[in-house]
Amino acid sequence: METKELTLFEGGFESTPVTMSSQEIASLTGKRHDHVLRDCDELNESYESLGLPKIGESTYKAENGHTYREYRLTRMQCFDLMTGYSRELRIKVNRRWEELEKKERAGLPTSYADALRQLAAVVEQNEQQQKRLDKAAQWYSIKRWAKEHGTNWRAYRWNILKALSHEHGYKVDKTFDSNYGEVNLYHRRVFEIYENGRKWKQLH
Repeated sequence: METKELTLFEGGFESTPVTMSSQEIASLTGKRHDHVLRDCDELNESYESLGLPKIGESTYKAENGHTYREYRLTRMQCFDLMTGYSRELRIKVNRRWEELEKKERAGLPTSYADALRQLAAVVEQNEQQQKRLDKAAQWYSIKRWAKEHGTNWRAYRWNILKALSHEHGYKVDKTFDSNYGEVNLYHRRVFEIYENGRKWKQLH
């Protein structure tokens, strides 16, 4: 489910502003995207001379894998841009704005309780993401550990790592690798114990 970013301010919540991309404007109006970009560039020059906020610039990845620039226009900036276009094109863009705003209103909380529930859902998503990141920082496959520590992965014996895990109270986790299928994950402390054992043997 798509969630909106909510910002807490005195008296309630507000969502991030809706914008329309220059790509979508090109698609709606049948204009070439580079021509819409040119019109936005000229509009930004006018904004700059008037001391007004300029159109925000972003990038997108095309089907060919290359990255190109695009603009993200607010409703007012879009209306300024469309002033020089034909009546039919202005109607198309205006109707699209109506759809975007209806979609935004449908996703906004209708009460303070709804806002709190949406905020709680966002917080929960962030916490789950943080847990995944924390886990990734503590659990390693043999190849990932070897790569990050500049060693040869073939030097590590999975059966010894597994035995050390059981001996020191760590489970052996699993993950999916696109090249090797299911692979074992060992806690970083197990690798450290393994490394210390190897160093001890080298010294003796």
